Amino acid sequence: MALPAPLLEIIAGVITDTAPSQWCQAFFAIATITALSVQLIPKASQSLLLDYGPRATQAKYGAPGDRTDWLYTSVRLVTAVQVPHSWFNHFYVASVAASAFWAHQYFAGRSLLLAIITKQAAVEGPSMGKEQVWLVWILMALQGGRRLFECFYVMKPSRSKMWLGHWALGLIYYLDMSVAIWIEGSRSLLHSEADLAVSSRFSTSQLVGIAIFTTGWLQQHKCHQYLASLKKYTLPEQGLFRHIVCAHYTCECLIYGGLAMAAAPAGRWFNRTLICGLWFVVVNLGSTAHGTKKWYSEKFGEARVAPKWKMIPFVF
Repeated sequence: MALPAPLLEIIAGVITDTAPSQWCQAFFAIATITALSVQLIPKASQSLLLDYGPRATQAKYGAPGDRTDWLYTSVRLVTAVQVPHSWFNHFYVASVAASAFWAHQYFAGRSLLLAIITKQAAVEGPSMGKEQVWLVWILMALQGGRRLFECFYVMKPSRSKMWLGHWALGLIYYLDMSVAIWIEGSRSLLHSEADLAVSSRFSTSQLVGIAIFTTGWLQQHKCHQYLASLKKYTLPEQGLFRHIVCAHYTCECLIYGGLAMAAAPAGRWFNRTLICGLWFVVVNLGSTAHGTKKWYSEKFGEARVAPKWKMIPFVF
């Protein structure tokens, strides 16, 4: 059945009038709202969607009463397709590959990148400087490269499983982020900075962002090295883990918060597209951190875990 002509015109108008940065922001917003919505459903069904590894065992079988609940049964059916947790590696392969792909598009003058930045530049407000674009591009490539290195040479192999939906969402996130880091610098990529009167000097907010990113980047590597050194299912209690249950998630928030500041267009403190990505990171990892603290409390005793923050000191 064909869609009515007026509806097709509306859809075509939305597609035509929506800037590429808005498409990136829309994905981050939808993903964030979806992650928040999961917090509203019953715990048994919620666990099926969020838990993996040892925390997923109880969720997999559920309580006897849960097994007759229609929502639990439906969610269990949806989450039945599991993939190896080692497929997390694909996120960072995609991140590094996408960074290289868009760099090649730029230097080779390919039509796909040109079409995107031309459309964005037509509606863009303040633009990132060209040096600024390349800086955050390199920072994102360093993050993806370091995480890929850690997957193969630092982290211990795991037999855990995760839901296919987690894998797909993560893959789309990193592909979207590979565009988000440069999309608000489209005018600088399309024209020379002399034509745009865009300063090549970094502002205070951008320098602060670089410092925050670097701190998070270095500390996260230390966290992952420490976690890899622990025996299986041991409570992390050294370094940042003395005060934060999921300190490596804290570092992830610092990394993307730093990128959002380092990529801020002239006259702004933050890059709007990357802030949308940061909100998803906070909500998504915050949900996992909440479940991790609960599981730690049950396994190691509440007295050892209760004083710690889940992810964000003094807030959460």
